Amino acid sequence: MTVIAPFDPWKGPLCSCPPKYSFSAYTGCPHACLYCYISSYIPRPFECRAKKSPVERLLKELRKVDPKLHISIANSSDPYPPVEAYLKLTRRALRELLSRGYKVQLITKSDLVVRDLDLIRNGNCSVSITVTTLDERLASKLEPFAPSPKRRLKALKTLARSGVPCSARLDPIIPGINDEGIEELVESLAKAGVSHIVSSTYKAKADSFERVMKAYPKLRGRLYELYWVEGTRVGRSRLLPRKLRYGLLKSVKELVEENGMTFATCREGFPNLQSGETCDGSHLIPNRRIQPKLNLF
Repeated sequence: MTVIAPFDPWKGPLCSCPPKYSFSAYTGCPHACLYCYISSYIPRPFECRAKKSPVERLLKELRKVDPKLHISIANSSDPYPPVEAYLKLTRRALRELLSRGYKVQLITKSDLVVRDLDLIRNGNCSVSITVTTLDERLASKLEPFAPSPKRRLKALKTLARSGVPCSARLDPIIPGINDEGIEELVESLAKAGVSHIVSSTYKAKADSFERVMKAYPKLRGRLYELYWVEGTRVGRSRLLPRKLRYGLLKSVKELVEENGMTFATCREGFPNLQSGETCDGSHLIPNRRIQPKLNLF
């Protein structure tokens, strides 16, 4: 089992990401977000486990990596779970990658990323932080063990003020749950120094849908109708009706661009809504000339 691999090897029909690699030092994510898709294919999805010797394995596998492509850390788990505070596996991997000149995009819900500011601001690295709502009570219900929105916004502000290019993920949007207050959220992200926003609607899977419905039982009838009756199936996910998805995301795009940022959707099939150079925000990664370390494997 490799620790670094091409992203989306199954070539999802709605994925518009540029070619890139995916790496994570951990398996599972302790944030336990109700809407999370990893529970459909990872055993014990919300139990975070460090992979065996991930940094050492990463160094061995780098010989197969195209240095022109960036490395995304991480996609199916957060690179900054609480145990990272003392294990420092992401920090070690980041130091090795950035000192060799590799391009890295960090994707997280944790403000612990600020700890590694000394590495990030001197390397070819950008940061993307997910913020789904400013409502602290709502966030604690949807994302029970993730850092609060206030902490994430503070992290974005600290990073941006230190010269780190930042993007944000405003996703997933779930009708009736977090589709209110988006204007204020977008304005707050702009004030924090975010340059690009990626947004998407909730893609329902049977298990995640049940978690969301258990938390919001009064919405079961309406959301079941939207996803399983009126919606469409893509792979193993159920999507909102296309017209509804387009309307929601078009309104977010307008707010984003009014606030001076670029916009893109994620796995929605609406390329005309993209105003950023890339959908994932990887175009923000700096291209600094870094004297690479001798690659001794």
